This record gives sequence, structure tokens and C-alpha cells, in this order.
Amino acid sequence: MNALLIQSALLCILAILNCQVAQPVSDFTKDMEERLTQTRLMTTPAQFKLSRLSRHLYMDFLATAKARSYAFVHFQDFLAGDVVLPSRYIVLRHDIDFAPRFSLEMAELESAAGVSSTFFVLVDGQFYNPLDSEIVRQIRRIHALGHEVGLHFAVSTSVHADVGQEVAFRLSVLSNIVGEAVHSFSQHDPVNAGFATVTLPPGHRACVDASDVIKNNNLLYVSDSAMMWRRYTFATAMEESRNLCLLAHPHSWLHPQDD
Repeated sequence: MNALLIQSALLCILAILNCQVAQPVSDFTKDMEERLTQTRLMTTPAQFKLSRLSRHLYMDFLATAKARSYAFVHFQDFLAGDVVLPSRYIVLRHDIDFAPRFSLEMAELESAAGVSSTFFVLVDGQFYNPLDSEIVRQIRRIHALGHEVGLHFAVSTSVHADVGQEVAFRLSVLSNIVGEAVHSFSQHDPVNAGFATVTLPPGHRACVDASDVIKNNNLLYVSDSAMMWRRYTFATAMEESRNLCLLAHPHSWLHPQDD
């Protein structure tokens, strides 16, 4: 059993041990959601619902979103005056936390379905080496398919005391890997690490913080983190009369154990 399978198994075991009564996703209120954002997730809240994710279910989600006339936009589209946004849209996001090969596979599936999204890449080398020649090829292929590549950063692995300097440094590294300037960034695991306020150095090119995009545009944010749904699933989120930001971790949907 490889490291990814072991990690997934441990997450499921912890969830089962810590859940008291599995309540329906609809019972997870907005107030509960807001309180949890201020709390370290050392245990799995009972309101969270474990979900089996798969390639088939992901393709169903893409087809449903298109059938309901959602457009797909990038985070960099929110740069001031850059793009006129459609009235109904999804900002589809993928954090490459592990196993970049699954991210390339997801990028290819989305491209074939006529969907474009944003892939946030870690460059600290904690879980994979972004300078490995095969991973560089995968990242560049994702970009070549028309997807946006953004920076994913963890405060815990910073080498600069100032978080703005740190993000600027990592944006430079990733831009060189991609072969084009990167214009968006997101924080890895902000609930447990604490939300960081990023102010880029004076004169730095314009970039967008994913959390600011969500907040400033009143997007309904839904994540599949740890393969658990909170208040909404992707399906129920599309029933709401709001524009969406949806986070899908490629390794959770495309790992062979779920096919």
C-alpha cells in the first residue's frame, strides 16, 4: 500500500472514530461552518459527511454544471479590468497537495469536456518536488491545455519572515517552472495554520488572493477536503442561486481505488 492509500485510510479511520452521529449535510448550518473556520480541526465534526468520490462522479458533475449553463472562469480573471465575467459562473479550483500525475489527468479530462479551471501548485517540496523534470512537464502540460496555474503556499514552510515576501519569492519560482507569469495564489490548510494576510512587495505585478476573490464576490465556497462534505456538496451547491467556487482535489477523485 503506497503513502497516498495509507493517508486516505487514516483519514477515514479518524473520521469514523470521531463522528458521533452522522447528520445530513443539510443540517450543517452556516453558523456551524463559521465557527469551524476559527477552530483547529483536530477531530472530525459529526456534521461532516464522508463521501466516496470517483472519476465517473466528477464527469457527471461537469456535465451537470454545463447543462445548467454555468461558465467556468479562472482566478486571474478577477484582476481589475481584466475580463468581463459572465452572470453565472463557477471558479473551479484544484489544490495539488499530493501526486501531481492525478492533476494532469484531471486537466485532460476537463479539457476534453470543454472546461477550464485553476490548479494551485506547492513549490516547497514537502510533498513532491516541483523541479523534478517529470513534474515540470506535467505542470507545463496543464497550462498548455488552457488551465490557469496558481501558487499554493504553506506558511509553515516559509523562509522569509514577511509572508508577502515569501509569496512573491514562490510566485517567481513557479512562474519560471510554468514559463509564464503566475497571477494567483492560495494558502494551504488555512484552518489549521491560521489565515494569513498577504501584502505583496511594492512594485510587484498584480496578483489575486483566492480567499479575497471568494469573499469580495460573495461566492459560495464548497470543498471536498479530506473527502468530506460540510454544509454543501457540489450537487447541492448548484441548486443555490449564487456563483460558486468549488475545490476538487484531483487525487481524491481519480485515485484507482475509487474506480
